[in-house]
Amino acid sequence: MSSPAASKYATAAGRIQTLRKAATDRHLRLRLHDERQVYYHAALTAYVAAWDAYINNLVRDFYDVIDDPFTLRFQAIYAIARQAAERALDRFNTPNWENTRNLLQRYTGYDPIGDWVWTRRGMVGLQVRERLNEILRIRHSFAHGFDMPAYNWTQSPSGRVRLTSEAIQETEAFFKNLVDVTDRGMKAHIELTYGIASVW
Repeated sequence: MSSPAASKYATAAGRIQTLRKAATDRHLRLRLHDERQVYYHAALTAYVAAWDAYINNLVRDFYDVIDDPFTLRFQAIYAIARQAAERALDRFNTPNWENTRNLLQRYTGYDPIGDWVWTRRGMVGLQVRERLNEILRIRHSFAHGFDMPAYNWTQSPSGRVRLTSEAIQETEAFFKNLVDVTDRGMKAHIELTYGIASVW
């Protein structure tokens, strides 16, 4: 079972697929490279936004799960910690690996660094963290009108830098894996730290 945050992410991701599919739909007659790129850019940006929302929601889910309204001494500390977390979430707007790890570690006690691997694709932690930051840099380039950075997954054999349907599908799979492993890690953290057996 997934966290409420992961369920919301899955709903958002399902909707984002429409953008990638529209770019390759023959009925829409998107023949120009630039027209397809608009859809791919929008899809990548939407996946980053969904990841950002997932992290925000996961922190809130953490506080919902550990809440113990019957222990007055705990409630005083809990209220201070939750308010501090909410203030941090208000400022959280670049969900790269460093910022995301710092937010989770500081406001929930969970360090996701060991969980961020993609076993199915043979990606170890460093590769996963770098891919997350690459995706964020590409999103940043769209948002600020810069040239898109060239990575092995954004560059054609001829050297042309662009997004493709395959790159967006891989981005979708990447974030699905990242949400799944983060969710499992947070669940284990809550169970071990707080002794709450049935988290979600």
